[in-house]
Amino acid sequence: MENIKLEVAPLAEKTREKVIKVEIRGGQLRILTSDELYQIHLATVEVLERTGVKVLEPKALRLLKEAGAYIVGKEKIARIPEYIVKEAIKRAPSSFTLFGRNPKYRLRFEDRRVHFSTQGMSVFVLDLETGKQRNSTLKDLENFHRLADALQYIHHSTQAVMPRDVPEDVAHVHQMLAGYKNTIKTTDGEIYGEAAALDTVRMASVVAGGEEELRKRPVLLGFHNPVSPLQLSEKLTAGLMVYAKYGQPVLVAPEAQAGATAPVTLAGVLAQQNAEVLSGIVVAELVNPGAPVFYGSVSTIMDMKTGNLAYGAVEAGLINVAAAQLAQYYGLPSRGTGGSTESKIPDVQAGLEKTLTLMMASLAGINFIYCAAGSLESTLTASYEQAVMDNEICGMVSRALRGIRISDETLATDVIDAVGPGGQFLTQKHTLEHLRKEHYITTLVNREKREKWETAGSKDLWKVARQEAKRILKEHQPEPLDRDVEEELKRIIKEVEKRESKRVG
Repeated sequence: MENIKLEVAPLAEKTREKVIKVEIRGGQLRILTSDELYQIHLATVEVLERTGVKVLEPKALRLLKEAGAYIVGKEKIARIPEYIVKEAIKRAPSSFTLFGRNPKYRLRFEDRRVHFSTQGMSVFVLDLETGKQRNSTLKDLENFHRLADALQYIHHSTQAVMPRDVPEDVAHVHQMLAGYKNTIKTTDGEIYGEAAALDTVRMASVVAGGEEELRKRPVLLGFHNPVSPLQLSEKLTAGLMVYAKYGQPVLVAPEAQAGATAPVTLAGVLAQQNAEVLSGIVVAELVNPGAPVFYGSVSTIMDMKTGNLAYGAVEAGLINVAAAQLAQYYGLPSRGTGGSTESKIPDVQAGLEKTLTLMMASLAGINFIYCAAGSLESTLTASYEQAVMDNEICGMVSRALRGIRISDETLATDVIDAVGPGGQFLTQKHTLEHLRKEHYITTLVNREKREKWETAGSKDLWKVARQEAKRILKEHQPEPLDRDVEEELKRIIKEVEKRESKRVG
């Protein structure tokens, strides 16, 4: 198979400022042929031209009409010709960089480079002391950013939970400050409405050193989820347009449910999802040609026994692999979902579903794998312990992606000859030189003999991960945010709180 590269983001340790590039061989999972990808494209064109997409944001609808789309009267449905889609794809960049608040920390999204993030916007947390579910708070959000900052294989720190102790209309600005204060890694923005998007642009401009610097060095990441089937919502589309204007990357990722909000067939999901993604990308490129966008997917099946979503289903993995191939077909960076589960606690079900979906998305070459760490219960609940466990899974997956290096040095025939029949390799210089390059060194997984494990307290992985999460939150201190920057961000928060108080009053 072809040689591909994996770029692992800088780590939250002494090597933080390095970008580690690893050459890997193979590991490219593909389930669709070139002809099948073209069939999906043709089906998508038919959906866009015949059925169309409902666009609830008036400015976006007007842009589509001016570009040549046919607007169906009061229904706000845009039927989008193929030539508009092709032009948008041509304008969208095939690669771009997202920066942390320290510009030395950056993620490059291109080719088949893989990056892992924590889960996003959970509304519950498993309490680290009691193990019981409770509402998430702003303190939890700060803690999850700090945890992600320390975890080696987590490259992007999302807004992991919704702070339910903060008023909803000002939560977005508090979330931004929590991210900037507690991690040097890249983090999210907020595009739920034009006002919120502009607020985050103001805050990000302070961090970046001005609006022009922000355009050159994006530090915001927006999440636009088309509403399946075939709708672009008003607020998210308005926010998408703001981020496109300022050159900040946006993920366009539908959450179609096979059998409920999309056809039950996975091919039908792909055709519909493709239409939803491409329509969002068209809007972004009409606002600002060259705006950075991800081809995304959050789609999965509805479990027909329960009526619930199944993010941990093998079918979700298949959809992610196909989404990666479609993104590569169009020459766009990709966003998928891996490491998801319907389990309510960190147990065997969680490990099974998480590893399966994460490995499939990674092997497919998804550039940005969302929810790779920390999520439970279809992302409704966040778990500190699970985030630590998932970091271990991400480390193992990263090792798998590197494959096996074949060279005279690694084939080691001279070493084999020197040791000879009946010898041992433990004391060989070759072993010391290559151990950490060849073997993934576990941090949580217990490989001791039973007797030693029992002497240490017979701790299961959940208990070990709880101890590690507590240790990190006690000991790890992120690189401090510049004091003047922090004060300016707090001033903006006060302005937004005053504005929203007047609006509500």
